[in-house]
Amino acid sequence: MGLRNGASVMAGFGLLIAPVQVAAQVTVSGSVLVSQVEHRVSAGRGVEQTSGTIFGGAGTMRLASRFEITVQGQSGTLNADSAFADDREEAEGEVRVAVLAVPWLALEGGLSARSFATTLARQRWTALHLGAEARLAFVGGAFEGRIRGELLPSVSVTGLQAPNRAVAAAAGFEWRSGALTAGLQYALERYDFPLVETVKRHEQLSLLTVSLGLRLGSRD
Repeated sequence: MGLRNGASVMAGFGLLIAPVQVAAQVTVSGSVLVSQVEHRVSAGRGVEQTSGTIFGGAGTMRLASRFEITVQGQSGTLNADSAFADDREEAEGEVRVAVLAVPWLALEGGLSARSFATTLARQRWTALHLGAEARLAFVGGAFEGRIRGELLPSVSVTGLQAPNRAVAAAAGFEWRSGALTAGLQYALERYDFPLVETVKRHEQLSLLTVSLGLRLGSRD
């Protein structure tokens, strides 16, 4: 499935939404994001490992307690942690759509783009995300735990064949007090590439993200 078809799949999420009176409930939130990133590549000559801190922001609009759209972006420098790695600049962005099938379960689809740039070259990634996120409220709703699982059925990487398996998972929580929000999330992405000349490539990206933001509008 290509990314063009992937966009059609995302549009299909909209068909799950009954007509809503948008003006009745609209919540808008914005957050500052700080992530500690570790990127590991195994491609037949040892593990290439880089790590560093990236910074960015995210904005979410929630309509009628059922439909959400989130846009986020981050960038920063990853430093080489092994002899086989090079310092690189990472930049990434994502658009995600979610439909709350029930109050504690969101069905999600998204499109993401990422780049890794060294002094010699730039590698670009694009991916379609399909998955679900469980949201469990605690302490009267002041805390909300989140667990997400995703399949990435369409991934494109410059200079490489598409991976034959790509998955992602995340777990964390969000705390709310009035309009103020704060969160912590650990996310992991895994990409397994086809065998090429007896070498099988594996890539893994992990992010530990702290967020701080404001949430304005109707309360659920």
